[in-house]
Amino acid sequence: MLFYMSNIYKVSADTSEKEKAVGGIMTFSQAGWLISGIGLSGVLFIGLAQFLSPFLALVIAAPPGTGIGLIFAFYKKEELPFCTYLMYLHKFKKKNKQLVNTLNYGKKFAKEDELFT
Repeated sequence: MLFYMSNIYKVSADTSEKEKAVGGIMTFSQAGWLISGIGLSGVLFIGLAQFLSPFLALVIAAPPGTGIGLIFAFYKKEELPFCTYLMYLHKFKKKNKQLVNTLNYGKKFAKEDELFT
């Protein structure tokens, strides 16, 4: 078998999607968010187990932590991961909303103020 390879093109790798490295189902950041959510549930459980029965403490502590972990791991808002969207939103709200007004509109300039004569 003879292959004629005169036209070989180099194609760059597709980097628009992150590699699903954790079991082929999630990225490292998604796994980190899930572990953080489970950790939050654990901290809530330990805090509540001192005052309530362990079963009731587990029922109360599990939904907030796992819910937060799931939202930040898998929910996308406007094609952005939710954490990134919240960071961009915070930066946008911190921006100065006042426009610079130099009051040059309609001003009559003197001859020496003209740039091009």
